[in-house]
Amino acid sequence: MAKSLQNQLRTDMELAKNNPTVETLTFDLQKTLPLPRIPTNIVFYKRQLWVYNLGIHTGSKDEAHCNVWVEGEAGRGAQEVGSCLIKHITERLDDNVKFLILWSDSCGGQNRNIKLILMLKAMLNEHPSLDQINIKFLESGHSFLPNDTDFGKIECALKRQQRLYTPDDYIHVMKTCKKPIQCMCTG
Repeated sequence: MAKSLQNQLRTDMELAKNNPTVETLTFDLQKTLPLPRIPTNIVFYKRQLWVYNLGIHTGSKDEAHCNVWVEGEAGRGAQEVGSCLIKHITERLDDNVKFLILWSDSCGGQNRNIKLILMLKAMLNEHPSLDQINIKFLESGHSFLPNDTDFGKIECALKRQQRLYTPDDYIHVMKTCKKPIQCMCTG
């Protein structure tokens, strides 16, 4: 089943590249990033602030977009994921797109819940060109989304950084890694 879902994801990504009325988005939260990020053991025993990053990968353009915020501004639940998706769809979705396909992992608290479905229903009613939204979930434990590749590139770039003190430092790393990633601060 996991292989057939991965094949379906690949098919949807290709469909978005070849058909201007279709867009495929994948979205996922990266592991939490510590703030400050410093190479001493003292910080291990201190309470750190965490930076969150919701990655949204656009299938038609093969672009990564990061939505970055700090835990003091918001959590990492369904409302935050939904807010980032709304912002991405309203600001970045082409006006000729009629069919939107969303892919995610099966995390119930963030992606697979009634709040996200209701948000997508409202988005369908408000967006001028959208006729249909499909949301699909990969099998739990077998999910490998394009976002994971994007997060890997960010992690490689972070290994070369000894000290990061602000969310802007993380955003700078994301924007300057091997394949530049577009970032939006959503605080």
